[in-house]
Amino acid sequence: MKLIFCSSSCAALAAALLGPATAKAQNAAASAPNSAETTTASTASEASRTSLDDIVVTARKVAENLQDIPVAVTAYTGAGLTQQNAVRIPDIARLTPGFTLKIASSTPVAINLQIRGQYQSDVLATLDPSVGTYVDGLYWGRAYGLTADLLDVRSAQVLRGPQGTLFGRNTTGGAILMETNNPNFDGISGKVAATYGRFNERSITGILNVPLIDDRLAIRGAVTATKRDGFYHELNTGTDMANRNSWTGRLKILGKVTDNLSVLLSGEHFHTDFQARPFQTGYISPSSAANLEAYFETFGPAAPAVAAPGGYTLFQNYINSVAGTDNVRLNSLMPAFATTNTVSATINLDTFFGAVKFIGGYRGVKAATTNDLEGSPFNIVTSTGAQDLKQYSGELQITGKAFQDFLDFSSGIFYFKESGIDQSRAIFLPSLSAQQTATLYVGDVSTNSMGIYGQGTAHFTDKISFTGGLRYSVEDKGIVLTNRVVLANAPGSLISCAITGADPITCRAARRDSFDGISYTAGLNYQFNPAILVYAKTSKGFRSGGENLRAAGGLSSFVPFQPETAREHEAGFKTEFFERRVRLNVAAFLSNVSNIQRNTIVTTAAGTATIVGNAGKARFYGGEAELTALLFDGFTLSANGAHVKPEYKSYLDPGTGFDRSRERFEQVAQWTFSVAGTYEKEFDLGRMTLNANYSWQGKTPIAAFNYYVDSTGIYHDATDGAVLSARDAIATKAASTLAAGGTLNARAAIGLMDNRLELAIFGRNVLNRRVNENALLFSAPLSIVSVQRNDPATYGVTVSYSFGAK
Repeated sequence: MKLIFCSSSCAALAAALLGPATAKAQNAAASAPNSAETTTASTASEASRTSLDDIVVTARKVAENLQDIPVAVTAYTGAGLTQQNAVRIPDIARLTPGFTLKIASSTPVAINLQIRGQYQSDVLATLDPSVGTYVDGLYWGRAYGLTADLLDVRSAQVLRGPQGTLFGRNTTGGAILMETNNPNFDGISGKVAATYGRFNERSITGILNVPLIDDRLAIRGAVTATKRDGFYHELNTGTDMANRNSWTGRLKILGKVTDNLSVLLSGEHFHTDFQARPFQTGYISPSSAANLEAYFETFGPAAPAVAAPGGYTLFQNYINSVAGTDNVRLNSLMPAFATTNTVSATINLDTFFGAVKFIGGYRGVKAATTNDLEGSPFNIVTSTGAQDLKQYSGELQITGKAFQDFLDFSSGIFYFKESGIDQSRAIFLPSLSAQQTATLYVGDVSTNSMGIYGQGTAHFTDKISFTGGLRYSVEDKGIVLTNRVVLANAPGSLISCAITGADPITCRAARRDSFDGISYTAGLNYQFNPAILVYAKTSKGFRSGGENLRAAGGLSSFVPFQPETAREHEAGFKTEFFERRVRLNVAAFLSNVSNIQRNTIVTTAAGTATIVGNAGKARFYGGEAELTALLFDGFTLSANGAHVKPEYKSYLDPGTGFDRSRERFEQVAQWTFSVAGTYEKEFDLGRMTLNANYSWQGKTPIAAFNYYVDSTGIYHDATDGAVLSARDAIATKAASTLAAGGTLNARAAIGLMDNRLELAIFGRNVLNRRVNENALLFSAPLSIVSVQRNDPATYGVTVSYSFGAK
């Protein structure tokens, strides 16, 4: 009986897999875009579909069906992001398997991205990201501006695994490809939208497309502005914090010079200016609280009668008074701003041997922030930072087919130049004495990078193909430091130079180093039929070394960190079945990373300095699965999950030689999953669209802290072996961990007037889940864990109207 059942079941499954082959091939051919103006995925109504739409991606530089490429990629259309209430890049991460991010600890105007365990530990101008970001093909070297609202987005694609043989810059974790809508020649069209929500959130968006010369010249402009009151209340000044205040404007001009030659010009401005989300004290050691009490009784402004502003006589009293609330009392407010200006030119030329594309651009970043790092009314730790950076890049790409379509190829050459100033200062216990010092770090950085790459796929038969790619990169990086020790209360003063041997007057110290590396990919692909693709590949990614901006003391800190390399093996399959009503994509990977780049603390004559060093070797293994099903007319269910298991194989501290392999992997969630349902229904008056999505993330370290217990039962810090009390060890780890749990979001919309007018209501974090999502650790004698919590539940209404040609 079991054998008969299995045979019939397998036959049914085989029929389901083989049946849609012809239809899929025809559908894919019909939907593949043939110009830069074609959208990257179908926007057909859910209510009228009988099968899943093809998703066309550009992960390999040409338009291809997602199901036909041996690449682990998740793709979204702009309309799909709107349906799922995704308004910023963090929302995309929430929906994507294995992709997590967090606001940078040092500045709230930049974010750290993580894919498959690879992440950037800081947002310094000397440290390259593990995950690259490309907007309309232009590489964004720095993460400033990624907190902006999504504006007129055509598609978003998340690529997992090492990149380099197809993209301008090398990365070890993956790449984010954002594409915005180009001008079109279909007539005057546009959209206006307005949103109002909780905490007095108000947002307005305008988009206008105007053809100027028939089929030759068109212009498209888009602008959005958002303001929101803060939900944190700083009680000393009455200031609301964690507010929003930003705007983005973009202008694109498309000229079709001939039928084979087009030129696209783009300019974008982004600005944000707000009070950052405050740090709060997540934990403080009882001994540290007592020491701070004595400190303020001795050195406080009204010593010894009052320990600190606000009337609290014990640090712990203050913590207890605001615990679990959105109220804070700070020693310093936390203003932050960022401005970016981006311009680019994209030239496309179709030739007899393939397509030639040139992407050239400039991006300027200015940012500044002030942080009260321990989050209390006591003047304990504050920091400031400022960046003024400029990048120029150019990339020439050639794609095409050769040998009677036996070979698909893509090749290119990439140049990147960056220069500017990155500076920061941290002040510890400035009231301790009139001579209390702080270290001011100022780096004038310069980078020149060049890479040449190529990748091809050889089709040996209709079923078997081989993909191979190679890249060579050269990175030249220099820095001029004027790091100096100053009086904490007089930052313009000079006590001494932070770097031994620097010019005694200017504190100038300079060095320049070069790094090079080879990246590759090689894989075998087997297309069982048009509905089933199986592949296996191996890849190597390269992340450049660099200079230590926060160098202080002797030569031990003023040395470069070396390139990081990732060798990854991946196998996966992609399939559609049940008459293309179900799509399932699965990938598994094993990644070995050497010279992994990590922050380390060194002790110098000027105090302590945080530098970037190489942490030996680490291994990551896991996988991702994505399922989409059209369950019945109008209702689509999607679900995905990811697992990554990180493990240090060796990690000796570059300064002390201590074994740090017990440390945790910051920002790496071992388990994530999300599920979403979308229902569309046509009525006489219009179309109703309902969406709910739930994203779950397992326990995630938001700081690398860990502890271990020796054979005698003594607790130790995993970073340096320092002895800890059991209470301090356990509580510090708990405060620096994002608790496991999920976030629910929902959106309901009704489209009227031929769906030109849309009324929508939305909710974000509907269940009001509040967790620590960022942490800073201060070691003894402070022994403080500072944390930042996520946004509370928000909700609102959006009204939009589209006009002109559809």
